[in-house]
Amino acid sequence: MASGFLCQAQKRVRAAARVGGLLDAIIDANEMALAARCATGIQFAPVDAEALKIALQRAAELFSDRSTWIRMQRNGMATDVSWRKPAQRYATLYRELVSEPAT
Repeated sequence: MASGFLCQAQKRVRAAARVGGLLDAIIDANEMALAARCATGIQFAPVDAEALKIALQRAAELFSDRSTWIRMQRNGMATDVSWRKPAQRYATLYRELVSEPAT
C-alpha cells in the first residue's frame, strides 16, 4: 500500500481493482468525480482481464485530455494519506468508550 501512496506523490494516476484499502485510497474518475474535480485514479471491477482492459482504455482517454489528467495528478498529490486523521478518530472513539460506564 505504501508504494501506491508513493505513486500518488509522484504524480502517477493509479488504476486498481476495487478491493480493500484501494477503495478508499482512489477516487474513481467517473462522471461525478470528474465533474466535481476530485478524481484521483481509476477503479475497476471485477478483477479480470476484461475489466482491466476497460480501465486502461479509460486511462488512455483521460490521458488525452491534458487538463483533466493534470488535475487528477494534483488531486492525488494533495491527498492526505497520513495516519493523523484516522488516529484522531480512533483516539476519540477510545475516549468515548472508556468514559462510558459499563452496562
